Amino acid sequence: WAPRKIPNPDFFEDKTPFASLLPIAGVGIEMWTMTKDIMFDNIILTDSKATADEWAGESWNKKALIEDLASPKESLIDQWLTYAGENPIMWVLLAAAILVPVILYFLLLRWQPACR
Repeated sequence: WAPRKIPNPDFFEDKTPFASLLPIAGVGIEMWTMTKDIMFDNIILTDSKATADEWAGESWNKKALIEDLASPKESLIDQWLTYAGENPIMWVLLAAAILVPVILYFLLLRWQPACR
């Protein structure tokens, strides 16, 4: 089976397709998202890595540092709870660290001679 070929009177082949293009003066970006936390800022199009690195140093690196310093940090307790959630042996070690001294304290009190 082959598709039927229908003659197209408006068809033409452009031998030099880029000769008639104008210089690009702008770029449009259309983005559809369901996440509210996506942002675009400071977009650069260049063919020079040096220019991009210089521009990033002037804008993005400073902005990223400011955002990092302004963001709330995770407390030590939250970090430990996250780590313990991934490594359950930490709960056993915590229980041992609490129970062993308590048990030793009561055992030493029981074996200690009565002071009279």
